[in-house]
Amino acid sequence: MGRLLCLIMVVVAVLASGCAGGVKPLPGAPAGAIWQPGRYVQSSFFAPDFKPEEMSYTLAAFPVEQADRAPAAAFEKIFQAELVRAWQAQGLKLGQAEPAATLSGTVHRLSLQGARVRWLTGRVHASLTISGVVTRGGQVLFAFRDQVRLSSPLAPGAAVPREQEMLLRALAREAAQRLLNELLLQGRTPESG
Repeated sequence: MGRLLCLIMVVVAVLASGCAGGVKPLPGAPAGAIWQPGRYVQSSFFAPDFKPEEMSYTLAAFPVEQADRAPAAAFEKIFQAELVRAWQAQGLKLGQAEPAATLSGTVHRLSLQGARVRWLTGRVHASLTISGVVTRGGQVLFAFRDQVRLSSPLAPGAAVPREQEMLLRALAREAAQRLLNELLLQGRTPESG
């Protein structure tokens, strides 16, 4: 009984240390921007005359500021690939054609939690805090900030090969899809198409 109690205390301590970092507040708004609650992201800003489907885009890298048990450089490449895939899937133009806009941003925090106790809980959790802007000629046309969290839906036991990589890819895909949905669908109703 004593060993079981010690094991439970160790597991609780490990889980608590993983959650103790908390979630940092999202970065502030660009100068002059008024954040509105987003439909697909946590909050966003739209310039009044911004028509995202009429733009051509350059997709800048989203560097990772802080990584907690996650491979930052690998995730940056994964996220960039998911952004390009999502943009192309929606028929948005990539390149320098006029009118050109640049999407840039930062992954403020990337975290993988639960890998040490995955054999017991059956789950690994991945989360990120992200913000970004679409600019053209120094003018902010769109800004967003979001927090995304996913868990691997697996049973307790040994980790499957490349489980963390697959979870990070799913996290990047979810963040890119939420961003694109906000960009293209915000303010639209079923009547407006």
